[in-house]
Order: sequence, then structure tokens, then C-alpha cells
Amino acid sequence: MSMVLFGGVTFVAAAFRGVTGFGYALIAALGLLLLPSPTAGVPFILVADLMLTAFLLLDRDQGAVDWTVTRRLLAGGFAGALCGSLLAVQLDEATSKLLVAVAIFAAACVALVRRPPSWLAHRSFGAVIAFVVGGLLAAFAVGGPLMAAWLLAGGRDRRTIKGTLAVFFGAVDALSLVGRGLLGALDAEVIGLLAAFTLPTLAGFAAGRLLASRLGFDAWRRLASGGLLAVAIGGLIQAGFALKVGFLQH
Repeated sequence: MSMVLFGGVTFVAAAFRGVTGFGYALIAALGLLLLPSPTAGVPFILVADLMLTAFLLLDRDQGAVDWTVTRRLLAGGFAGALCGSLLAVQLDEATSKLLVAVAIFAAACVALVRRPPSWLAHRSFGAVIAFVVGGLLAAFAVGGPLMAAWLLAGGRDRRTIKGTLAVFFGAVDALSLVGRGLLGALDAEVIGLLAAFTLPTLAGFAAGRLLASRLGFDAWRRLASGGLLAVAIGGLIQAGFALKVGFLQH
């Protein structure tokens, strides 16, 4: 039953990504608690997110990239991904589940901020945020809204932001997977998850793209805001549950 539920979660997450252009990992990570081990679930989400990113970049309407900014961000993102991969292999299952839930809640709260403050756009903040987001993506497969907030604070075009984020996330996801592989943190369960959940993920993304073509801007904005609010509530509930389980175990 837990595997069926996770299939539903990844379908919804991919559909949300298809509609809004973001949020797959954020929502899919909510389903990690349904799996026996988030150790295998995080690499699956990284692979799936990388796959959806490739589809997004193939769409010319979504794939405009600010390469000057992207190159600067990737330097910090790669350093963070290496550190995040090292952190991930040191965590036990209970701690990993708790930190995933806290990271989801924090990322969703950031995503709910519609107008990030202009002071956040400083270049030095960008380097720090790229490092932090790289680490969060590698360890827990979440953290993207913080990077989006930095780009939005700089007043950049939203279409360019989508393409820039897609390249950044795709490159960091790929490096995170390589890092986990070199550290021996990719177990055989990842292959099983890919075999079981790639199809519902692709189906959800296709459904989301179809829905996106029929939604007006106001409906799109309500869906995006409502979805992020639901994710924030879900992350808070998961964090509380993980804390309760951890307390009972000790």
C-alpha cells in the first residue's frame, strides 16, 4: 500500500511541475516517509527531477537561460552538492527523515513569499544560497525555492528564471548522483524505484503540461500558491511526526 501511495505522490508532484515549472522534488519528498528507506528515495527523486528538467529545457517557451548568472551559481552549487553528499551518507534513517521533513517545510515557506526583498539580490548572497541549495538538493532533494527567491529578488524575467533554475537543478542533481555513487550511497533499491515509478512520474508531467495549456494566469497563480501552502503544512506535519517517532525510540 505504501508503494501505491508513493506512486500517487510522484504523479501529483510531476503534474504540479508540469503546470508550474517547479516543485517536483518538494512535493515528491513528502512521500519519502512512505518508503522503507529515504536513502533510496532521495536518489530516485534526483533522477526523476533531472529527467523532467530535460523535458522542460526542450520546450523553447520555458528554456531561456541566463548563462552568465548560471555559471556563477553552478560553482557554489557544485561545492554544496559535494558537501551534501558527504552529509547524506553519515545520517541514520530517523535523523534523515526528520531533516527531510524540516527541509520541505522551510523550502515551502520560502516559496510562499511572492516578493522577496531586494537586498537578497546581492551577488554574495547568491554564492552562499547556491552552496546551501546544492547541499540541500544532494542530501534531501529539496531547497529550490531559496534559489528562486534570490533570482526573483534581482528582478529577472520569470521565463529566464525557469530556464536558469532548470539548468542549475539539472547539473546539481547529476553531480549529486555521481557523488552518492562514488561514496557507495546508491543501493539496488534505486533501480526498483525507477522501474516502478518512472511511468507514473511521466504520466503526471504530461497531465500537468496538458492542464497548463488550458489554465489562465489567475488560475495558475491560485494553483501554485495553494499547492505550496499544502506542501508547507504537509512538511510541518511530517516534521512533528518524525520528532514524535524519534522521541519514542529514545
